[in-house]
Amino acid sequence: MLPAVLLVGGLSVAALAGVVSASFRPGALIGGSYGTDAWRRLFSDSSFLDALIFTLRAALIATLLSVLLALPLAMALRRSTALARGLVALPLPVPHLVIASVAVLWLGPAGVADRVATTLPVIADSFGWGVILVYVLKEIPFLTLLMLAAFGEDDRAREEAARTLGASRWERWRGVLLPQLVRPTLLGSLVVAAFVVGSTEVPQIVGPLSPEALTTWSISVVRVRGPIARPDAAAALVVTSVVVLLLAAAALWTGMRLRATQKATPSAVES
Repeated sequence: MLPAVLLVGGLSVAALAGVVSASFRPGALIGGSYGTDAWRRLFSDSSFLDALIFTLRAALIATLLSVLLALPLAMALRRSTALARGLVALPLPVPHLVIASVAVLWLGPAGVADRVATTLPVIADSFGWGVILVYVLKEIPFLTLLMLAAFGEDDRAREEAARTLGASRWERWRGVLLPQLVRPTLLGSLVVAAFVVGSTEVPQIVGPLSPEALTTWSISVVRVRGPIARPDAAAALVVTSVVVLLLAAAALWTGMRLRATQKATPSAVES
């Protein structure tokens, strides 16, 4: 296991180092000296800044909506059967590309919704509602199962004890259940946000032509401007990688804190 992790980590670091190196190349001159021209052009390019805002906004809204919708679903399924939880988990293996394609077939022009009534203004919407919708549909089951895993028999016993002592439903939720969901929800939210920032296929299928997501901007800028824009695209990918790495590091730190808290809980109860 460890050699595989080291191999994947080494390849990732090497790839990132190559992208960073390419971002300092002077245009398409492979053998030239290094410079910061691409970075200056990047942060003065309004289309890149629009792509950055579009990506961060889509990640934030998709994550918040997924959490807000997964929370009541997890509460409703907390005492449900294994079959009900299994049905919630069904969308997890489905690729994002498939869900995006289905969204286009149902909600896009000449789709099912267009034939029944009118086309819903989400596909290729400039705000990014189509992108947000696909991520929300895909990530709700992930966050729901993560929240369900946080509940245990101890939580049920504490909730019953609080009920016996006269605590209201809101007081039981705030004092017993909510503290158990904070770290898992934060961990899942960071994972979802990191995936949204680094994803390519969903913005390509249901996203607008302008503004673009960071990943699709890096592809289209080379296609439109030619090889001379490769350092600009590499610099944009570096920015994307930094955002994803920061979110991944925060998720890793949250997961380590969660594991440490779970290990400490039994000893605290026994004492």
